[in-house]
Amino acid sequence: MPLVFVKEQKVEAGARLGSMILDHFIMTMIAMIFAVPGMVVNFAKAFEVTHEQNQVNFFGKFMFLSLLGFALYLCKDSINGRSVGKLVTKMQVVNNVTGEVASPFRCLVRNIFCIIWPIEVIFVVINPERRLGDIVAGTKVALFDPETNQPKPDLIKTGLAIVLAYLIMLLLPALFTFCKSP
Repeated sequence: MPLVFVKEQKVEAGARLGSMILDHFIMTMIAMIFAVPGMVVNFAKAFEVTHEQNQVNFFGKFMFLSLLGFALYLCKDSINGRSVGKLVTKMQVVNNVTGEVASPFRCLVRNIFCIIWPIEVIFVVINPERRLGDIVAGTKVALFDPETNQPKPDLIKTGLAIVLAYLIMLLLPALFTFCKSP
């Protein structure tokens, strides 16, 4: 019989929005830590005297490091379905059908939809347990019950989810370039 982690109480929209905002703020700061070296180098080049027109490139040679920060953003809930925001608000991402902790891959799929963050907020106001990413990934957010046995974090699956998120981040610039070409 699977372990069920879902408490009977409903997740409140205010707590869920607070969790989303806290996660967004923290994960953006973490992503920026990876992006700052590239931005510093490129902004320093802005003061070089040259007669050639320079293209603005915020990340430059450090693009690969910057993308790692955004890949981590996509995997924010991968350790036992809990990000910093969910730890603070005592929530957890679980499989919608079984109630077990969502796998790192399900968490990655649900977080890809953070790209359309304003739409996700509307979904949370309507249904605090499931935003669009949750519907697609087959997950929901439930109240965390500290009395249930939590599985050990699967660091291999978490690592693979981060690698997959990184590959997705690497493919996005190529996709945009492909879409822009005539």
